Amino acid sequence: MARGARQPRFHVILLAGGSGTRFWPLSRSSRPKQFLPLSGTRPLLVDTWRRARKLASRERVWVVAPAGLARQVRRMLPELARRNLILEPSPRDTAPAIVLACATVERADPGAIVGIFPTDHVIRNEREFVRCVRIAVGQAAMGRLVCLGVRPDRPATGFGYLGCKAPPVKGRSVSVARFVEKPDLARAKRFLRSGKYLWNAGMFVWKAERFLEEAALRAPGIVRAVERHLAGRKTAWGRTRRLSVDYAVMERARDVWVVPLVAGWDDVGSWDAVARLREEAGSAGSAGSGIRPLLLDSARSVVFGGERFVAVVDVPGIMVVDTPDALLVVSRDASERVKQVVEELRRRRRTDLL
Repeated sequence: MARGARQPRFHVILLAGGSGTRFWPLSRSSRPKQFLPLSGTRPLLVDTWRRARKLASRERVWVVAPAGLARQVRRMLPELARRNLILEPSPRDTAPAIVLACATVERADPGAIVGIFPTDHVIRNEREFVRCVRIAVGQAAMGRLVCLGVRPDRPATGFGYLGCKAPPVKGRSVSVARFVEKPDLARAKRFLRSGKYLWNAGMFVWKAERFLEEAALRAPGIVRAVERHLAGRKTAWGRTRRLSVDYAVMERARDVWVVPLVAGWDDVGSWDAVARLREEAGSAGSAGSGIRPLLLDSARSVVFGGERFVAVVDVPGIMVVDTPDALLVVSRDASERVKQVVEELRRRRRTDLL
C-alpha cells in the first residue's frame, strides 16, 4: 500500500442465525443456541459481542440475523448501533447471510476488511484469539481470503477440516490446499497424525470486496439474489439457495490461507459439551439458574436447571434438561442424538414444542 493511502478499517460481523436443534428442549426456533447461557451466566451471543468489542469499535460491529430474532438481538445487545443489525427475511444458511453482510459493510465503508464470527462458540483464551485475528487482518490486507483454523487435539468426526500445504505453525499463516467435509474416524486419525490439518471453525477474515468478487464467480445466483434484495425486490431473498459459505464459495476459491488458532475454542456442539464446560468451571452437577439439584452416586451427570427440585440417584453419565413444557433425559455419550427428537417432533407436527 502506498505511503499516505488510507488503511482499510476492520469491521466485525457476527452471525446470529441457526436453529440449535442439538439443545432442545431449552433451545427453540424462537430462542436458538446463541441466546442461551450455556457456558456461564451470560448468553453466548453476549459473550461474543464482548469479544468483538476487543477487535473493533461499537460502530464497526455488525450482527446478521433472521428478521424473527431482531427483537431478541436488540434486547441482548443494547449497544448495537441501529443500522448495524442486518436482517435476513428468512434463514438461508451461511452463504447468503455472509454475502448480504459483506455487501452491506462494503456499501457503508468501501474497502473495509471484515471478520466473520459465529455467535454460538466459546473461546477461553481471548488474548490469543485477538492476536490471531490481527495476524489474519494483515493477510487479508494483501487480498487473501483467510480462515481461522483450530489445531485439533483429537480425531474428531464432527468438524470439517482444512488441509494445509505445509504443517501450520503458531503465529504464521499457511496456504490452504483443500477443504474436507466431516471425515470418518479412520480419516480423522490420519489427519491428526499428519500434522497438516486444522479444524474448520467457520471464522473468516477478508476484504469485503474481495470476497464478493469471489462469490460472484463461485455462487453468482446468490450474489444476484442479494443485490436484488438490497435493491428492494421483496421476493428475491426467498429464491436464494440454502448453502453454506464453504460449499458455495470457499471450497473453490482462490488464494485461501489459514491462521492456526490455539485459544481454547469449543463449538459447544452438544449437551455433553455444555457439561464439560460446566465441569471446567467447577460447577459439575448443576447448570443454569434453576434450583440446585441433588445427585447421589451419579458421577458425570448434569442437570440443566428448571424451577423445580430435581434428584438423580445412581444414574451416572446423563444430562437432564428441565423446562416448563418438556423434559429431556439423555446419556452424555448420546447427546448428539437430541436432534433426532426435534426431527420426530417435526414429523408429528408438534410445533408447540419447537
